[in-house]
Amino acid sequence: MGEEIMLLSIRHTTSYTYDHPVILDPHCLRLTPRADGYKFLLERSLDIIPEPVSISASVENDGSISHWVHFKGETKVFTVESKARISLITDKNPFDFLVYPQSCLTLPMIYPPQVSRELRTFLMADNIALSVKKFAFKVLEDAKGQTMDFLVNLAQRMKREFVYEFRHAGAPFQPEDTLDSKRGSCRDWAILYMAAANAVGLAARFVSGYYFDEKPELADLHAWVEIYIPGGGWRGFDPSLGLACYGHHIALATGASAIDAAPIQGTFKGHAHSTMKLELEYQYLPVPV
Repeated sequence: MGEEIMLLSIRHTTSYTYDHPVILDPHCLRLTPRADGYKFLLERSLDIIPEPVSISASVENDGSISHWVHFKGETKVFTVESKARISLITDKNPFDFLVYPQSCLTLPMIYPPQVSRELRTFLMADNIALSVKKFAFKVLEDAKGQTMDFLVNLAQRMKREFVYEFRHAGAPFQPEDTLDSKRGSCRDWAILYMAAANAVGLAARFVSGYYFDEKPELADLHAWVEIYIPGGGWRGFDPSLGLACYGHHIALATGASAIDAAPIQGTFKGHAHSTMKLELEYQYLPVPV
């Protein structure tokens, strides 16, 4: 059987308005959809108001592309419109890989020496609250110590037992607070999932990007988690949907924390209050025969 291929166009506009003139500091824009073996970036453009005096592309540690923009003068408006056209394979099997070496089939995870040093940034086991550790090891017990069962069960349990709340702005809650309240936004769930994975020795990183389904009018920015699995590399898991990522997630950026994966990051000089507005549109395109 052939692969199911989809063409998707995305228009993502973020607008900031200020009640007094400000001077924009350099900003980092992480708005380029990340290509991988199942997603291919065909076109991309950035339109920015005010016009930057310079813009430069950078390759981040995860291979994604960011852009640094520099400005001159005062403004009361800052708008970034990102457009992209992407080809996707949407029927991918998220478990189509071999965990190797076999010792990594069970948890707690002990990574091979050749990768363990590189993953230290994504392992924060020393700072995890006791309640989160107990939660993680209860899920591990139910999974009978199996790595993949733990990752799937953790996502499904959070989806089943937690209440999703839409919260467009603000930093993620602490993982123990999300666990205690059993409610939060996708980024809150992602931070808790990362902490639980860290508790059993798994390297985890935060992902910002898009999730799309058959209802483009429901488009929004989204957050999920990638776990490093020997033999499989970085693999996505989405606790707010209760599943392993299988082709409908488009990553923009990853990081050891949410701020490291922020789509737009920067500050301004001046005494002003800002208001942010986000617009995100998807459109399915016909696939050439």
